[in-house]
Amino acid sequence: MKTIILALALIVLVSSTQADVIDTIKKIDQSPFGRTLFDTIWLELQTGDPLDRLVSTLTDLEDRYVAEQKEDDAKNQEYQGACTVDISAFDKDLAESNRKKIELEARLEGQLYPQRSILEGLVAQKSAEVKGYQKDVSELDAQRAEEHEDFEEKVLEHQEATAIIAEARRLFADNIEHESFVQKGKATKQPHKFTKDVANLIQKHFSTSAKKTAKFQHRKGYSKLFKAFATIASKVEQLADAGAVQKIIDLADELLAKISDSLSLLRFAEDKRVESYKKSRNFIVIALNVAGSALANAISDLASLNDIIAQVEASLDTTEQRIENVSADRHDRFTSCEEAVQDYQDARSARSSDRDVVSQTIGLVNKELRTLREQLAKRQQAGEEI
Repeated sequence: MKTIILALALIVLVSSTQADVIDTIKKIDQSPFGRTLFDTIWLELQTGDPLDRLVSTLTDLEDRYVAEQKEDDAKNQEYQGACTVDISAFDKDLAESNRKKIELEARLEGQLYPQRSILEGLVAQKSAEVKGYQKDVSELDAQRAEEHEDFEEKVLEHQEATAIIAEARRLFADNIEHESFVQKGKATKQPHKFTKDVANLIQKHFSTSAKKTAKFQHRKGYSKLFKAFATIASKVEQLADAGAVQKIIDLADELLAKISDSLSLLRFAEDKRVESYKKSRNFIVIALNVAGSALANAISDLASLNDIIAQVEASLDTTEQRIENVSADRHDRFTSCEEAVQDYQDARSARSSDRDVVSQTIGLVNKELRTLREQLAKRQQAGEEI
């Protein structure tokens, strides 16, 4: 009974093993490379020649796959090592460039831009000061010109009034007494007599002067005074009194003296105004020069700072461009390295698959040749398919 059971178990085992062999043959035949091997083996089987040479060739092929794989492993290891070195270099370059970028940005934002804002404010401030001082100088000069023009007008009015009164005094003085005739070499003094012609001449003189002085801008009282003199001159009977005429002459002298004093005071006041103007202008000019110098220095400092900022910004642009370029290069290198890894893995997988096919085929030829022959014959009979 035990023998029967053992025999049945052996039959089942053999059947199972043979089924596995057939399954292996079918799997190998499904691959292009395995199909080619089976075609080659079938041709060899048809010649009737020993299969030793075929087995040796398959063994050499298997060994070659192993050798090629070792060579590819070494090349891949070397290539990936170069990739690691290159990517590390890119990472180092990027780290240094990013560090430099941070330093440049910090210098711009934390130092240079604030300094520029300060200098721009200083330039604006000093520009305003210079304009203000220039305006002060212009206003002071305009005021001085106006004062001088006013002074010249007053001097002219004083001079014209002096000339009018002096001329009137001369007319009065020349006619206060006259020699009537000369007899036997001796002058005979006649009583004072103021002729109507002289009175008319004096009246006309004062009337004309009153109209002229009415146009005065400052000493408008002269016009009224000369009108009064003209009225006096129109009354010839009043001028017949030598004492009255003398009083007029004395009044004219008094007026001339007062006008002279007034003119002296006027000139003195003008001299003081000129002195004050010069001092004030000198102070403003000094302040203007100081502000102008500070403005020039600030503008120069701002120009120099702008040059530095332009250089730093250009360096920052170059650094950012380098980061962009290096990042692109790193990405390309990383991608190529990853593709190389994938190509290596695909090639290794394909070679491993082909080597397994060769190894399994060698096993079939060495151990399951009869089953292999039968299956290949069935494939031929079935039209190239097992």
